Amino acid sequence: MAPMEEVTPFLKALAAHRDRYNAQFRLARHRSKNLDANAFLEHLRVFVSPIVNAAGGDPIEVTDALMDLSLATHGRLPVSLHRVLLNQARFVGMDPARVSVALANALHHLESEPGTTTHKWITYLEYYSRSLETVESLLDLGVVLAWVCGLAALRESALDVASRLAPGTLRGFTFTDDVDQLRADPWWSPTNRGLRIVRKLGAFRGFGGTFTRPPTVFLHEGRLHATDGAHTWRVHADAYGGALRRADNATPQHQAPTLTLSRDGAVSCNGESRVFRQLAGATSWTSWSNTLAVTTPWTHSIMFVAHS
Repeated sequence: MAPMEEVTPFLKALAAHRDRYNAQFRLARHRSKNLDANAFLEHLRVFVSPIVNAAGGDPIEVTDALMDLSLATHGRLPVSLHRVLLNQARFVGMDPARVSVALANALHHLESEPGTTTHKWITYLEYYSRSLETVESLLDLGVVLAWVCGLAALRESALDVASRLAPGTLRGFTFTDDVDQLRADPWWSPTNRGLRIVRKLGAFRGFGGTFTRPPTVFLHEGRLHATDGAHTWRVHADAYGGALRRADNATPQHQAPTLTLSRDGAVSCNGESRVFRQLAGATSWTSWSNTLAVTTPWTHSIMFVAHS
């Protein structure tokens, strides 16, 4: 006689709401003819079932959340998300929809943004979440790590919650627990000082970048923006990453410079000066706080100089 299959929490949830799940699948398949029934069943077995069985909590709520997520993506959730959700299963059990969607969104943005370190985010999340006890603490950790792993657009959101991390956690991946220091200096480092080029951001659209022509930069409401003449982007950049987000309504506004640039590429700040030949003949530059952003006719990139 063949051994009976163990009745797991996932199988119990399926048995209790099979008709509803079947109806959800039929509706999703009506919307997407590429949704294959056999492939989706395999996805449930390999991807969803282990997470539900490990999560604790109400298996029906966990199954509902993962079913919704799976159907929304036609059963094409990345293997890396399975690792994340399985490792964080106890938090999925606490708040299934909120945690699964938040972690899926974070992973999607990390995998979509050039220059991010997704594997580092996954590894750090696994390590630093071991001592956490609440969903809120996990999500705070997730957003701070996503910023540190390259999602520069999350900088302000991450710094807003960084002080809520467990003592010593922030130092583990930024080398400081001083949130005010990180907020004041986007290029802070325990070793780097003086005038230096800290980042190069942007590329020609024909090579997979953003700009159709060499851009120019300006400040709008104290925030850095760039335009190639056709479109405008909000520019996010710091020591951990860089990103461009469309912001076509932004217009240049004058602001007194904090660093200056001469035609020959000399950058000056607080009596200190250094020549950067690659910045000579700049088409535009603007500065705020301890940062100078520069564009030239020779590249589709924005170059950043910092002073610490």
